[in-house]
Amino acid sequence: MPITDIAIVSVIVLAFIAFAAVLAWGDHQTRDIARASRERALTDARVASLKQNARVESGSGAIATKGKAPAEA
Repeated sequence: MPITDIAIVSVIVLAFIAFAAVLAWGDHQTRDIARASRERALTDARVASLKQNARVESGSGAIATKGKAPAEA
């Protein structure tokens, strides 16, 4: 095989390797975004639950129904 053919094939193979590396990096970045979004959603749900529990506990002594805060006077 002539040297020019080896050089051309090498460039083509390196281009495919670079393309595969870019795709793998993009997939890795996307998975990090999805993981962060899932963790953020769980944290937001916990915070909302804590706020609702605090609101019920600090109420005016009235019994609150599920999902509703006690009436404020």
